[in-house]
Order: sequence, then C-alpha cells, then structure tokens
Amino acid sequence: MADLTTALGADPNTPIQPRTLDEARSMARRRFKERLEKGEKIGDCDCHSDESSAVATNGTEPTARVAGVRFVDSGRTYYFDPQHLTVDVGNWVVVESSRGKEAGRVIIAPHQIRLNMLQGELKPILRRLTDDDVQKMERLKRDAATAVKTFGAKIRERRLPMKPISAEYNFDGSHLTLNFSAGDRIDFRDLAKELSSIFHCRVELRQVGPRDEARLLGGLGRCGRTLCCSSWLPIYPEISMNMAKAQDLPLNPGKVSGVCGRLLCCLSYENEQYKQMKAFMPRLGQTVETPAGPGMVVSMQVLKETITVRLAADNTDVVFTSVDLGFRNPEPVTAVAVAPPAPPVESPILTPVDESGEEDEAVPAQATADPAPTSGGRRRRRRGRSRSRGDGPGA
Repeated sequence: MADLTTALGADPNTPIQPRTLDEARSMARRRFKERLEKGEKIGDCDCHSDESSAVATNGTEPTARVAGVRFVDSGRTYYFDPQHLTVDVGNWVVVESSRGKEAGRVIIAPHQIRLNMLQGELKPILRRLTDDDVQKMERLKRDAATAVKTFGAKIRERRLPMKPISAEYNFDGSHLTLNFSAGDRIDFRDLAKELSSIFHCRVELRQVGPRDEARLLGGLGRCGRTLCCSSWLPIYPEISMNMAKAQDLPLNPGKVSGVCGRLLCCLSYENEQYKQMKAFMPRLGQTVETPAGPGMVVSMQVLKETITVRLAADNTDVVFTSVDLGFRNPEPVTAVAVAPPAPPVESPILTPVDESGEEDEAVPAQATADPAPTSGGRRRRRRGRSRSRGDGPGA
C-alpha cells in the first residue's frame, strides 16, 4: 500500500481513498491480514492491548499465558497453554484435545489473560508441526476420501435414507468423524460398529444440517466467490427476509437463498448500513421539493445516496443527491459503509477446546436438520382481518 502511494507521488502518511466498493473491500482485507500478521489489536477485545495484559498481571486473580489456535479456516478460536515453546502467529502446532492430538494454526500470539475468562480446562501446545507431520496429514486426507466412498457403499447396502458428505481423521488417525445429512433421525448404531471394525479406529457419525453441509462441501456463491461459511465465517449470523426487504432485494426466496437453500449470510453484512442510510432518505412515491421543482421519488441508490425524482412539470426523471434535496445524515456512516465482513477474532472468553473447530457448528449426531434462522421478532397481525368471537379457527 505504501509503495502504491509513493508511486503516485502522494504523501505516504495520507491514506488512499478507494474509488469503488470492491477496491475498498480489497483494501480492508489487506489491512486485516497485515494487522493479523503483526499481532495488532483486531476488533473490540483487549487481548492485544498492553492495558489488558497489565490488568491481568497486576491483579489479584490468577493468570495464564495462552495462545489462540484455529483448527480450520471457518472454525472458532480456542486457547492453549504454549508452555515453554516459542510460537508466533501463522505457526502450525500440535495441541492436546479431548479427541486426542490435533493440528491447528496459531492466529493470536501468546499473551497473559485471567483464568476466569476461560471456560474448561486449559490444555497444552505439545510441539510445532514437522515435515513428517505434514506428510502424515496428507496421507490421512487421502484415507478420508476413501472412507467417504466406503461409508456411502455401506449406506446403500443397508438402504438407509442418509447422504454421506465428508470424513475427517484426527491428527494421529485414532478417531474418524463421518458427516452425513438426513431428513429425519436414524438409528445408525449397527452401522457405526461395522465401520469401526473396517477402519480399525473409533468412528463417530455426525448428522449435520443444510448450512453445515454447504460449509463442509464448499463451492461458489452467487457472487462467484468461495462460500463465506467454508472460507472464513466462524458463526452463522441471524438472517431474516426483513434484511432483503430493507436492501430492496426481490422477496423471492429462490433469489435470496444460497446453495444450502437457506437465506444468504451476506444479507447481514450491509444491513446496518442500509438501516442507517434509509433513516434519513425519502420513501418511494414521496413528493419532494427539488431545485428543478416539485416531483415524486421513483427510485433510489442507497449506497450512492442518489435519488431519482420524476418532475411534475415536464414528467422527466432527474437524479439528485440526498444533500441536494436536503436529506442529510445526522450521524455520518463511518468505515462500516465500505468495510467488508472481515473474519472476526473471538474474544478470550471462549472454551479452550473440547472438540475440533467444527464442533460448535455441527448439529449433534441424532439431531434433526437445523431450522432456518429467524430474526427473533414478534409476528405482527395483519390489519383489517380481525375475527369476531363466533368465528372458527379457519375464519
């Protein structure tokens, strides 16, 4: 970024203003990666600040030195005790978990925090990953691909209404997790015993919902990019059709749904921005006064803050800015207006680890598919359709 500024002949200390929304998103992603590599503070947590370390060190409560580790790109962040090891952001390490040994990547450098901020037992980082470990992990990935085929063959033999999705070995190969989807609860205990005898390890069958199925399989979204849930999104946001309505998107579920069949997660990325900007902009069909005379609002570009008005005098459409029409934002939108949905780093109150990074996102083995997320709001009754006391339920 600094090289580009110097090449343009501008002051290196002056930030470059993005010209398009895509350019702003690219710059925000680059800044996030640079801050993450340097170990700088990201988000509203105090885990990277000297003040929080001083409070944890000088307080009367017991403290511990921990490092944040993530098992998969879309998984949550867990904390481990680095002990005497010297680890830095980006290093691959071997940690001890309830599933045995697991390999993960350090995304938060070791620092001091209070023990009461952690939940569960703080487990250690055993060592850094070696070349032999990398070769072993590659071999287990090939074995996992073969395990999915065997899993599917056994399902067809038993004629079970199950769809195999993926398989995953833990670091030492002693535990195999087989993910599948199904429309209802299924008794798979006999199948699990048979698979355990075939693979000679502990086998766990896990039923997942539509969103987790898309996250495990991966793919491309409507935008042409890799799915957010399979690349960086750690937790699924709460989404509703009201978000699509606020962004003037078609209310057809087929047009605002992802490959999983549920509402697009990206509907929540710019929802707050639309709500802030629509609070001071006019409504469609509203009569407004313009420098060219009175007219009616026929369309709006919320992000550009432009309003198309059909003049009453000659019935022509003229584009004005919100400032030209006197619609000003009382509280200007800050960096949220151009910042992308950067992958968040969780606060240090998370559980150290009890399963792999997929544990918090997958549905338990005997649970049904997860329901569509709702906004949690109360449904409003339609006006003009009140029922009398004598009407039945079907009235």
